[in-house]
Amino acid sequence: MVRSVESVVIRRPPEEVFAYVADLRNEPNWHVDVESVDPATDPVPAVGKTYPLHFKPFMGKTEGTVTALDVTQGERLVYRAELAGLHPLVTYTVESAPEGTRFTRSVEMRPGGLALLMAPAMAFMVPRRNKVFVRNLKNLLER
Repeated sequence: MVRSVESVVIRRPPEEVFAYVADLRNEPNWHVDVESVDPATDPVPAVGKTYPLHFKPFMGKTEGTVTALDVTQGERLVYRAELAGLHPLVTYTVESAPEGTRFTRSVEMRPGGLALLMAPAMAFMVPRRNKVFVRNLKNLLER
């Protein structure tokens, strides 16, 4: 299992942080492995709906999707991604904090088949990339 959990405190109200991360069209602004999202994408995901994305992860460009599994307005988003044969579970959690908002992004995946050979590299890269993504979000929203 490859797992990463990263949190940051963002000096913005929780409702603003949630609205920003819930809108998948904003992903390319802070999640640098997402190249683009269809501009017609819903600003708030709907449970069960699948959204196409263009990824540019460390292994090269590819098309993929995310399916919203849970949307708890103002608090939590859970997606199952489909990307180059991988199926990571990605969770965004937004909580009130004394300084503003604690944002947590967690990723879990079980590589199988040939991807199992890449598991050691993924176990190294996923946490490093996740840290970059949450730091990017913090910097962007605090500007």
